Amino acid sequence: MITYILVMPFLYFFAYLPTDVLYKISDFVAFVLRVVVRYRKKVVLSNLRNSFPEKNEQEIQKLAKQFYTHLADRIVENIRCIVITREEIEKRVEIVNQKLLDDLYDKGKNIVFVNGHVASWEFGTYRLCQICKHKLYGLVSKVENDYFNNMVQRTRGKMGMHLIFMQDSKQFFKEQLTTLSAVAFISDQSPSNVKRAYWTKFLNQDTAFFTGGEGYARLHNCAVVYAKLSQVKRGYYKGEFMTLEENPNEVPQNEITEKYVRMLEQHILENPSDWLWSHKKWKHTPLNPLKV
Repeated sequence: MITYILVMPFLYFFAYLPTDVLYKISDFVAFVLRVVVRYRKKVVLSNLRNSFPEKNEQEIQKLAKQFYTHLADRIVENIRCIVITREEIEKRVEIVNQKLLDDLYDKGKNIVFVNGHVASWEFGTYRLCQICKHKLYGLVSKVENDYFNNMVQRTRGKMGMHLIFMQDSKQFFKEQLTTLSAVAFISDQSPSNVKRAYWTKFLNQDTAFFTGGEGYARLHNCAVVYAKLSQVKRGYYKGEFMTLEENPNEVPQNEITEKYVRMLEQHILENPSDWLWSHKKWKHTPLNPLKV
C-alpha cells in the first residue's frame, strides 16, 4: 500500500503532461532501456536475428533500436491511459471499416476478436469499446499487488470493456451467451500448456500458439475477426477489421488459428519494429520439428 501511495502521484503527474512532452520522455526511456538497462536485449536481438535471417547485423540493430522506441511509447501511453478521454481516443485512433462489425451485429453473430501486441493495443481496445455494439469482454492477467491491480483494471475498463481474469476464464468459457457479445484475445504470447498448443511456422521458426480464441469461437459459434491496428504516425493509429471465419464449425480444426497466424505475420512484416520483440515467444521447441 505504501508503494502505491508513493507511486500514484508521480503516475498522475506524468499522465497529465502534454503528449508531445510525453513522447520526449519516451525517447529518454527508450535510451535507458536499450543502452543503460539493456532490457532483455539478448532476447530482442535473438528474436530479430532468427525471424529475419536475410537481414545483416546493421539492419538488425536498427530494428532493435526502433523496437525500444516502440516499447517506451507503449509505457508512456499506458500511463496516459489513466486520464485519457473518449475524445482523445477518437482523435488518435481512426477506424476504417466499422461497417463489418455492424453487419455482424445485425446478423446476430457473436464475435471473437484476435490480434497481437502490435502498435498501441491499449488505445486500440479503447476505440473498439467505443464503436462495437456487442457487449465486449477482454481476458487479462492479474497484477500481483492488489492496489495496482485495481488501478490497472479500472483503467483498462474505463471505456466499457468487461474484464475477465485468466484464472476465471474456464468458467467464463462455459457460460452461455445471453446477449450479443464479443471477446478479445491477444494470442501471440507463448502458451502455458504446450501440449495443447498449435504448432506452425511463424517468422521462420517453429512456434506454439494459444488456441483459446478458436476454441471459444467453436463453442459459441462466433465469427472470428482479426483486429488490425497500425501506426500512422507517432501517437496516431488506424484500425481495420478482417473476418477470418464467420462459421467456425464449418472448417477443419486449427484452420482458424492458422489464418490468424498468417494474418499476424503479415501485420508484423509490414511494420517489424511495432511488435513486442521482448516476448520470450520461442522458449519452447516442438518434439518433432516442422518441415517448411
